[in-house]
Amino acid sequence: MPETERFHLGHLLSITTGVMLSPDGVGGIYRIIDHITGQPHMTHQLPRAAEEIAPYLTEQHPWLADITCGGFDSEPAYHAWMDEQVARYGEWHVVTPMPPGQYMGRDPLEELREMAPGVPIIAVEVPEGTGDAR
Repeated sequence: MPETERFHLGHLLSITTGVMLSPDGVGGIYRIIDHITGQPHMTHQLPRAAEEIAPYLTEQHPWLADITCGGFDSEPAYHAWMDEQVARYGEWHVVTPMPPGQYMGRDPLEELREMAPGVPIIAVEVPEGTGDAR
């Protein structure tokens, strides 16, 4: 059985609503997407990957389909809304990765070329152990 991991409700909702609700920003989005797919992603790949995995995440936690979010006009409004959701649904949730072969990753440079045709792409290789290449 695939290894499960616990994620904050804000991470799950970021995937299912399309609104950035992760309490630790984009780092949380990377973690949940990479965990569910079993593959690393680059920043430009996150929206597509989130859209592809949202149904799988909702299948694990059907109540996610009932939560909608239109955005917030202030940080206190975000915190108040998130506090309500945590009180109703709980703060942490176990997420199981997709079975191998269910998610088809894409080459990040090819995907970038499709997103920005005709724009020159300059790849920089970061030597092993010197930082995160994303």
